[in-house]
Amino acid sequence: MTKLVSVFLLSLISYMPAYASIIISNDKNDFNLLAEDFNNNTFSNNNFVSISGNITLDNASGVGDPATGTAAYLDFSPVLNGSEYVLNGDENFDVLFSSLQNVFAFTYADDSIASLFTFNFFNGSTNVGTESFTTSEFDTAILVGFSSNAAFNKVTVRENDGSGNSDEFFQFFTATAVPEPSTMLLLGLGLAGLRFRKNKR
Repeated sequence: MTKLVSVFLLSLISYMPAYASIIISNDKNDFNLLAEDFNNNTFSNNNFVSISGNITLDNASGVGDPATGTAAYLDFSPVLNGSEYVLNGDENFDVLFSSLQNVFAFTYADDSIASLFTFNFFNGSTNVGTESFTTSEFDTAILVGFSSNAAFNKVTVRENDGSGNSDEFFQFFTATAVPEPSTMLLLGLGLAGLRFRKNKR
């Protein structure tokens, strides 16, 4: 009986999403980045689907204090090259992915007022991790990348800090993590060992 319970618990655990260990990096060399672009150059409450179909932006209209208003994807900030995601009111939005991800990255620029952003990572309806950061540099393009050991297909971005900090702009990437040299070395040794074993047979 005890053995059956143990097997049941192990099988149950194997189906439960892991709570993420999330690593934040500002180093571009940690990621293989694919820029995502959008055709939504007029302000609206609509969802924005990237040209590739990899990412959908939902501006969470009405969320926040002050509430999030309309959004557009256009060349608005002189700090970022090209177009960027612009929201009226607080920058509260959801990033929806067409498939499960382990990495998420964006560049952003903050005009003048420090904001606290909270990121919740979801696999379906299950929250698998949370991270946050406070903007601290102004009029500067900054890369922020998240690597997670738990897969996710939705990230909710919440500013909601009780003041009208509507001066942050975002550009998005689908991404994969670049393996560390030590990881690549271990992988290489493992493959060499398999080849040696095969030749020995």
